[in-house]
Amino acid sequence: SVLIQAFLGFFSALSSISPYIKHYEVLSYDREDLHRKHLRARRATKLQAVTLELDFTAFHRSFHLLLRPDSEAFYKEFTVIGENGPESVELSHLYSGTLEGEHGSACHGSVLHGQFEGSIHTENGTYHIEPFDRYTSSPTDHHSIIYHEDDLGKNEPHGYGFSIFSKQVGLKEVTNQSHLLGEAEVSRVRRTVNESKTSCLLHLHTDHLYYKRFKTVEAVVAQVASYLRAVNDIFDKVDFDGIKLINFKVKSLRVMTREDTNDPLTPLYIGPEKLLSLFSEQNWGNFCLSYLLTNRDYSGVLGLAWEGKTSNWGGICSQHTIFRDGQRSSLNTGLITIQNYGQFLPPRHIQLTMAHELGHSLGSPHDEGSNCGDLGSSGGKGRYLMFPQATDEVRENNDKFSPCSIKHISKILKQKKDNCFVVSDQPICGNHIVEEGEECDVGQNSTDLCCYSAAEPVGVQCHLKPGKVCSPRQGLCCGKNCEFKPAGQMCHEETDCQEVTECSGLSPVCPEPHAKENLTICSQGTRICLNGVCAESVCVKHDLQQCDCPGDNMKEKCHMCCQQPDNPKTCASTTSSVLSRYFQGTSLPLVGGAPCAGNRGYCDKFHMCRLLDADGPIARLKNAFLHFDEFDDVAEWMKVTFSILSFFYMQQLLKSSLFIFIFMKPLWSFQQMNRHRDDFNRNRCILARIPYPTLLNSYG
Repeated sequence: SVLIQAFLGFFSALSSISPYIKHYEVLSYDREDLHRKHLRARRATKLQAVTLELDFTAFHRSFHLLLRPDSEAFYKEFTVIGENGPESVELSHLYSGTLEGEHGSACHGSVLHGQFEGSIHTENGTYHIEPFDRYTSSPTDHHSIIYHEDDLGKNEPHGYGFSIFSKQVGLKEVTNQSHLLGEAEVSRVRRTVNESKTSCLLHLHTDHLYYKRFKTVEAVVAQVASYLRAVNDIFDKVDFDGIKLINFKVKSLRVMTREDTNDPLTPLYIGPEKLLSLFSEQNWGNFCLSYLLTNRDYSGVLGLAWEGKTSNWGGICSQHTIFRDGQRSSLNTGLITIQNYGQFLPPRHIQLTMAHELGHSLGSPHDEGSNCGDLGSSGGKGRYLMFPQATDEVRENNDKFSPCSIKHISKILKQKKDNCFVVSDQPICGNHIVEEGEECDVGQNSTDLCCYSAAEPVGVQCHLKPGKVCSPRQGLCCGKNCEFKPAGQMCHEETDCQEVTECSGLSPVCPEPHAKENLTICSQGTRICLNGVCAESVCVKHDLQQCDCPGDNMKEKCHMCCQQPDNPKTCASTTSSVLSRYFQGTSLPLVGGAPCAGNRGYCDKFHMCRLLDADGPIARLKNAFLHFDEFDDVAEWMKVTFSILSFFYMQQLLKSSLFIFIFMKPLWSFQQMNRHRDDFNRNRCILARIPYPTLLNSYG
């Protein structure tokens, strides 16, 4: 059977199943066996602990997939909305994982009716697997096809030319005809960006034409998951001028399973601009973005989206707004179609289309003009993601943003992101926290010796590099050489309540420190340990309660005092004879910062009780400069101060008058004499400059 499977794996279709797939091979592994494995995995109490295995042979090699349930494309409060309202939906058919024995590999997809559909990333490129019956209705012994990403393209010339992602001209015309009321000018003050808000929550609306292509709600959910996984692999690697780990999650999915004649989106022959305009009339203000997924042939238009602008002019976080024509619209919308010139697009093309349109929603125009239009045109790596035309072949730059796009998106993110983005509810590679599914996390640090950073390909990122045993990010018992520290090396110092802890030599994690015996004295003799924590007053050790020391002596109020339970009259210092059998007259000063005087003060470092000033430091400054504390009230202070100021003012006035009388009169006389002399000289100069008429005429 292995030979037969290998032979079938080498088989290449004689006739093309799609103009977008140049070469493919077929799969016929045991679907019933995979379905049974999936059912066992779904029944498991802890889904993440289950591994589903799938083996097959294709392209002259063996594939051994190790899959685990993964629904990270969906928000924790994800809901599916059917024709009758919210419906329960299973996400257990969604998986991600790796290839056994291949470091840095990754795979993600779904298992429905015993068939795996998804993508496999290997060191030799990416493979895609799809159901065979999605491309042909002819009977066949093979249920799936597999093809390499390098084989995506035209099998032979078709007169399509290039496919336009989005008709920006059409969008501009609509924008120019409609103007928002009361648009406030965006503040130019630089805003503080909340780095933890990285998730844009989506509402996706799949119409009946899209549903007809995939036939079940579970299959629609699986398609959406594949789009979001690919999109997030593009966005979360980009540093948008300090804003990192941007991702998208589906919060709500509307699935139209049949045609609704009352729905304005139903008619087949609606142009893309009109369809987006109708979809935008609904209020999508509760979502970061809302996208329509359809299966319509728009003759080269694969997607359309409002470009992200400030305020409500379009893109992320735009609210339902009234236009001058009185119509309300939400411009945080876009649409994607899965058909082009009568042919269904492969999933990879749809994924890139969605990433492209989301780029528009986040504020990026097309890569056009003298500065941006030629980016990626040389070097063989292909155009960048925001180039206005989609190429038939997938190249290296096709899923990357150009520097121009990053600049535009960064600007809009800084202005609008915090208005609607939320804190991610999933483990994020790159946040410096080792979370579930990660071996290490060094953020974007690509120079780390032990760990692959978040900038590396999916399947590698946040995992240990080959030959490395551990990463210091995993724990205190991993050295800088990426190996475990030797057994016996201290990793946790001894404290009042915990013993010293040493590395085991077998793990990067420092073992939990052992707690010292309960009732061990801590905090300079004033408290006791309970379960490894310096938790209770030393009074508790003797079945007493700590109390506020009696008397007015501020020094004594910072001593330890105890009382019989619920009997304040018995409160006494540890130095007193009443408590001598417990403390032998020992004075136990409270540590600095401890409350005293019934929580109205605190103990300073000299163990003196300092009462809190209700007026705070302003009152102390007031007293220091104005000496209010020497007077009974403000009125008295003003009387005294006014008398002093009046005397001082009269004294200065008298001095100034004498100075003017004695010195200014001679100065005035001297200035008058100089003024007369200047007037005489000025008149003499004017007379000397009058020319003779004959000279003027001779030179004229």
